[in-house]
Amino acid sequence: MDSSKKILVLFSGGKDSSATVVEIIRAGYKPILFTFQLGKAELMGSNGDSAPDIRHLELIKAFPQCVDSQRVILGNNYLIRKLAIEKTNSTHVVYPLAITLVFLSDAILYCLKNDIHDIACGYSAYQAKEDRYIEQRDDFIDHQRTFLKEYGIALHTPVVKKTKQEIMDILDQCGVSSNSLESKAMLGGVPFNIEKSLEFWNESIPICKEYIKSKQSLP
Repeated sequence: MDSSKKILVLFSGGKDSSATVVEIIRAGYKPILFTFQLGKAELMGSNGDSAPDIRHLELIKAFPQCVDSQRVILGNNYLIRKLAIEKTNSTHVVYPLAITLVFLSDAILYCLKNDIHDIACGYSAYQAKEDRYIEQRDDFIDHQRTFLKEYGIALHTPVVKKTKQEIMDILDQCGVSSNSLESKAMLGGVPFNIEKSLEFWNESIPICKEYIKSKQSLP
């Protein structure tokens, strides 16, 4: 990793993405936290704050010289509609992959606009194995890496081979909460037909590329 570069961290506020921020800082990067907000405002905690809010503040406290006080928060109902909702009655829709592609498309646009060539995410093998989050499988991580590479962006997965306990230890060592703050993702944790999922991915990529192209053409 080139420590002179900034890196966009896909930040959900979960344990894995928070540990990813820590590992990226330890590697010498300056992280920019990028949160995708699906639909309405982020799920709120018992005190009116969200998991991304809580862990963002903890990361600022732990690394005040490295973590900005602001994070990028975006939503994209248009692309979700194009990839998933409009196709519901005509094809096999894999919603976690649709959301992943929407997130990556907006992340690509942000990187291109701000001359950033690296993206990090908190994908973890234990999640892919235990909860069967399809976007965190090795093969679909490779598909994402290929998609990003077309735009000159490298994908980093610094905690992908770490165990759940190792990730919790990373957080505990720097005073970031390691307990679960976020609600269970309602679109993950279920098995998927891999062949149909790959078909959905391949059908969706051109839509994402056209979206990125159209947004780049805007003044």
